[in-house]
Parts: sequence; C-alpha cells; structure tokens
Amino acid sequence: MTSASSTATNPGPITMYGADWCGDCRRAKAWFAENEVEYTYIDLIENPDETETVLERNNGQKSIPVIVFADDSHLTEPSNADLEEKVAALSNSSSTSSAASDSDASDRSAPTGRVVVDNTEQNRFELRASEAGDAEVLSFADYTVRDSSLVVPHVETAPAHRGNGFAAELMGGVVTNLRSTSRTIAPLCPFAAAYLRDRPETHDLLS
Repeated sequence: MTSASSTATNPGPITMYGADWCGDCRRAKAWFAENEVEYTYIDLIENPDETETVLERNNGQKSIPVIVFADDSHLTEPSNADLEEKVAALSNSSSTSSAASDSDASDRSAPTGRVVVDNTEQNRFELRASEAGDAEVLSFADYTVRDSSLVVPHVETAPAHRGNGFAAELMGGVVTNLRSTSRTIAPLCPFAAAYLRDRPETHDLLS
C-alpha cells in the first residue's frame, strides 16, 4: 500500500486497487501524480485479499484499476478525462459544502433522519435510513473487538445508495461512538483508514 500527496485539489479520500503490470493502472497513477491528487494505492499482488473488493465493485469482473472515491462511488478503467471530471466534481462539491457550512451553522445540524447504530449482534456499525427497528441499512462497517480497540476490516455501502457519501457519514458516527465509549480503532479497510488519516482530529483514536 502506498500513498501520493497533493496540494492542488481536495476531492477527499481516493483509493485505487490495481497492479503494477496493468497499463491502465500506471496511467492513472501518472495522472494523479501529474495533477498532485492524493490517493491510496492498494497493490492486489501484495494484498490479494483485496481482490474481493474489486469483484464486489465490478459485479464479479476482475477489471482494474478500480478507483473508489470519497462519495463511495467508483470508476473502473477510467480514462484521464473521466478522472479529471470526477476529481473536479468532488473538489467543487467539497468547496461548496465547506462554504455552506461556514455561512449557515444551522444547516450543519439539520436532522437527516439517518442514524448510526452499533449492531453488536452482527459486530458492525450500521447507517440506517431512520431510527425504526426495520429501517434500511444504507452503509455498514464490520468490526472485531481487540481489548479496547475495534478492528475494522471492511466498510461497504449498499449498491443502490453508493455515491451519496453514506460511508463517510457512517464513519463520522463511528468516531462519535468511539469517543463516547473510550475506545480506539484499527482501520484495516482502506476507506476507513483514508477517512481517519485525512482528519487529524481523529488521529488520537488510532490504535
């Protein structure tokens, strides 16, 4: 797993699953480097277990690279133009959201109806559509308990709801829960790791 750094844009966490023998992977890495866009690279040769993520995203197909973005959407074998369009859209969305939050504090606290629940029976955090017991699960984070730390190997959003930022909303709820229960987290999932890495205020929660 490697990372590249950026100062040019702020599209949020990006994770690329690929292999060094893949021409499209090398091209995407070069585009990220040229445009100074930060991303986390998961080498599927060094991390074969991550192939499952690729298959889940591609409906069973092994095409790479698979690039997962901050809004939990993904692109498979994207062209440079596809990458430019997606990164620009995310960067603009991030800037707009930040400006809106600064100008209207009441909007930040407006209720969404969604709730993050620690489902201890299934050992996972769930972002549910509402507080109702039978509410739809929009996104979830599996975990195992190790002493006072939670090991999080996998975060996933239901296919019908990807692209709405629900995985990030879920992680925000996980952080709140960790603080209230005095626990730490070991984020093995690349998305969870990137979410925490990009938020210095959460670094004290890492174990």
